[in-house]
Order: sequence, then C-alpha cells, then structure tokens
Amino acid sequence: MKWAIKNGQRILATPNNKAECPLCKKEVIAKCGLIKVWHWAHKSNKDCDNWYEPETQWHLEWKNKFPKEQQEVKVGKHRADIKIKDMVIELQNSNLSPKEIIERENYYKNMIWLLNGRKIAKNLELRKKNKSYITFRWKHPPKSWWKAKKPIYLDFGLGFFMIHVRKIYSNLPCGGWGHLLTREDFLKKIKEMNKK
Repeated sequence: MKWAIKNGQRILATPNNKAECPLCKKEVIAKCGLIKVWHWAHKSNKDCDNWYEPETQWHLEWKNKFPKEQQEVKVGKHRADIKIKDMVIELQNSNLSPKEIIERENYYKNMIWLLNGRKIAKNLELRKKNKSYITFRWKHPPKSWWKAKKPIYLDFGLGFFMIHVRKIYSNLPCGGWGHLLTREDFLKKIKEMNKK
C-alpha cells in the first residue's frame, strides 16, 4: 500500500519507518529497497485486504494523478485504489477471475475498471478508425473480462492512447468496439462525471 497512518496523518513509506494500516489499524513497516516501488507492508507480510495486489509503477502513476485524499480510500473492509465522491476507480494490472470481477462490481456498485492495457490487452489489434469509434480484434483475450458490467478503460501507457471499451463480443476470435481517448481526456471525463 502507498499510504499509512502515523500521528493521525497519511504518510508515504520512508526507510526504517513504521506506521499503522488505515484499514485494520495494525502495524505496517516501510519497504524501501532499490528494486520495488517503496510501499508499506504488514509485519506478517499478509495484507488485511484480500483484494490486495502488489503495487507497480503503473499503479502509482495513476494514483498520483489524484489528490492523496482520493487514493487508497477505505470502503468497508477494502481499500479502493481511487475514490472520488461515491465512484471507485479500480486499477487492475493483472487478470481476475470472473467471480472476482462480479464480486468487486457488486461491492463497489458505482465503479469503473482501469486496466493496464500493456499487460492485460496484449494481442489487441485496432481495426477500423473513424472520428466517433474504433473496432478491435483481440487474439487470446482474458475471457473473464466478458463478465464485467461496469465501464472498462484500457490504458496503453504514456505517449499512447486509451480505449473506452463499449462492447466485447464473446465469440472467438474476439472483437469489439470503443472510443479512443488520451489520458488527459480520461481525467477530464472523470472530473465531469463527479461534478454531478
């Protein structure tokens, strides 16, 4: 996790520091090595949130686009990656089972998926492009995402583009359609959604 509590304040991990988990209130220790992203970990090495996923640079880049109060927000027994008003943005760097997707959507209700396209959407080829939408062919897609009912955005990294997936056709070879947008477009859209 990126944030822990010390003296009532949310703090980042720094070498040799200890703090408290905002979810379970147990002690966490700073992990500040040379290889992995600096983060907080429970002393027992078992996270209290069973939806925990190791943080990547991609997670941190996205979290850092939002104020710290909107990052890792406690929602019941879980930490939402990003929460703006009543909407959760679930950052996903790895595949989930269909059961896990349904469970999270039912739990958060008002949410969107932001997937690391470079990792999850390998073998996705863009087809037709016009001003209003694009089509794609997805060879060897992670079929679990066919169960998602909430909006899916695929992020292909800095300097690239994102796709707001509007439809995935489950027949193979898999295809679908959506809208191209930039990260800036996505952030603007999120801000507009949460003004309402």
